[in-house]
Amino acid sequence: MGGLLGGGGDNGAVALQRKVAEQNQRKQLAALAKTAAETDQATAKAKGGGRRAGGNKLLTYIGASDGQSTLG
Repeated sequence: MGGLLGGGGDNGAVALQRKVAEQNQRKQLAALAKTAAETDQATAKAKGGGRRAGGNKLLTYIGASDGQSTLG
């Protein structure tokens, strides 16, 4: 009868379980995103640094005044 009148204590326990499950899911997603980012960074470094390295080479070429530097 208490459940019909809103006096049941199970609703609080269910809400707490949902809250804990949502927190755990967010933690798992954050860990997965961190792992994916680390993998992407390692892959970029293995390929030579990505766009940044290309930009540095271009600046070196443009900044050379002797005309002997080559692009790449």
